[in-house]
Amino acid sequence: MNTLVLPAAVMAVGAFAAFLLRRKPLAAAVAGSGLLCCGALGGLVLLVSLFYKECGFNLNNLFLFPVMLLALAAAIHSLGYLAGHGSERSGSYWCFFNLTVAAMIMVTQAGTELEFLLAWEVMGAASFALVIFDRDTAKTWNVGWIYLLACHAGAAFLILLFCFPAAPAAMFILALIGFGLKIGFPLLHVWLPEAHPTAPAPVSALMSGAMIELGFFGILIYGVQPGDSSALYGWIFTVLGLITAILGIIFALAQNNLKKLLAYSSIENMGILSTALGLGFLGYSYKINTMMIGGFAGAGAHLLNHALLKGGLFLAAGSVYKAVGTLDMDKMGGLLKRMPRTGLNFILHGLALCGLPPSSGFAAEFFIYCAAFCGMTSGIAALQVISAAALVVLALTGGLAAAAFSKAIGAVFCGEPRSQEASTAKEVPMSMNLPVLVLFLLSLILMFALPVLVEFCGALLFPQYQLEIAVIVELSAWVVSFSFGAIVLMSCILMLRKVLVKCSGQRVSPTWDCGYSRPDARMEYTATSFGRTMVDFFRFWLRPERKISRPQGIFPETASLEEEIPDGGISCFWQPIFKFLAKIADKIHVLQSGSLHFYLLVLVLTLMLMLGFAVIRGN
Repeated sequence: MNTLVLPAAVMAVGAFAAFLLRRKPLAAAVAGSGLLCCGALGGLVLLVSLFYKECGFNLNNLFLFPVMLLALAAAIHSLGYLAGHGSERSGSYWCFFNLTVAAMIMVTQAGTELEFLLAWEVMGAASFALVIFDRDTAKTWNVGWIYLLACHAGAAFLILLFCFPAAPAAMFILALIGFGLKIGFPLLHVWLPEAHPTAPAPVSALMSGAMIELGFFGILIYGVQPGDSSALYGWIFTVLGLITAILGIIFALAQNNLKKLLAYSSIENMGILSTALGLGFLGYSYKINTMMIGGFAGAGAHLLNHALLKGGLFLAAGSVYKAVGTLDMDKMGGLLKRMPRTGLNFILHGLALCGLPPSSGFAAEFFIYCAAFCGMTSGIAALQVISAAALVVLALTGGLAAAAFSKAIGAVFCGEPRSQEASTAKEVPMSMNLPVLVLFLLSLILMFALPVLVEFCGALLFPQYQLEIAVIVELSAWVVSFSFGAIVLMSCILMLRKVLVKCSGQRVSPTWDCGYSRPDARMEYTATSFGRTMVDFFRFWLRPERKISRPQGIFPETASLEEEIPDGGISCFWQPIFKFLAKIADKIHVLQSGSLHFYLLVLVLTLMLMLGFAVIRGN
């Protein structure tokens, strides 16, 4: 028996208990969260113990680790998040939260295609109930239906994948579409930036940090077939990843909703993960072993790193929402003074996720750069071109990510409050900040452990490439040593500055600003104004819609700027398709004649077709 299924069983019991106790919110929260935490802790202990055994490290357990960890962190954060924010519906929340996590565990541990598909469907249905948890508005229901349609559309392609075996290339394309709807590849991403701002923050952390990554697990397990198609996999993964990464971060840069910015950033990071996998497959196909090791090591490191850091960012965004009551960054500002622990956690996670040294994000992306540089020196023209493109796009993506998070940090935490809610915001309970801090500390531990992990896992998976593994391990050791030295130096400088300021007796006061005794919010950049130059630069893709009320007269009293960035995937691709399908539906509406005899005929014909299909498959 697979012992890693036991945590899922414990969580399923927690879901049932929370449902039974739904009329007693406190008891439902205790039962649901308690059993989920017990299951997640037990699962993490099992994973760590299995890691030291050769049979314990595999693709299933690699993708299961973020699920267990983020489920535990999100559950603890939820206790504070729900207080005064839907706590009366704790029974339904913990019921569906436990079901979602249990289904995610079963997705990674499914033994057959049928088990996988059932777990995948339960995961989608249960998470749909969480997305519409705040179901008081029509917009929430609209977003929920979009998410549900995306889940079922993906399942339709998976049924085709499992029931109609075809050539490896065709099966890979079916898997790419079916699972790509969960990952958020271009044109398949439309649910993601809408569902994350709508769902409760702990749910967004779980979905973004662990659930969308399961799409890659599905592709690797059911879409990638052993054989001579590695080059095809590599080219598709790399090209698709580069497009996803650059478009994701450009749209993130233009957002004024904090969680929507993080959602588009998740799309960008899935693009980086796809690029890493693509470079690994290309290295395998063209027999460039160092490129292969670097690409696959970068994919594994980035997968874990994104889970830890993006999960922490969504939890921190949930703390901001609970304190301010809005996700509009134009209405925030000055929160670092009022919420210092939340602000510090968000800043640390944001800087690390940008890939700035010294951070775990930089250490993880270093492997991907190594793989791309190996491709540049391969002497194969096509490989040199795609590797050069990967280097340029990854560098550009990193710079734009730094700009996007500078916008978020500056607009939310720096300056002066731009609304009454922001000026009266207070720090959230420590139970909401502690999981975020722990996730960041784990990302640091991951960074320092990367050389050991790459050497250990590489020896298990690729024992014949010890020399190439040693090269990657040595390079990563240099990066870790540099990062450790930089962290120690920065810590010493900060401590020295604090001591000098304290000993000098200097007074901290507002900056004298050309006669103004105290700068106010009207003198600072908003999120919209901060990103306007870059939005204009990428105007061709973003197509911003602006409503401007210009100042009038010598002493104007009012002026405003409203900017909206429509998602091109919806307006240019999906809406025309849905309009076309609606016209077809109107045409076939005549089949609903109301005749019982006609309906019975349709049922009989359908049954005969199904029986005929079963006979053909049996032969």
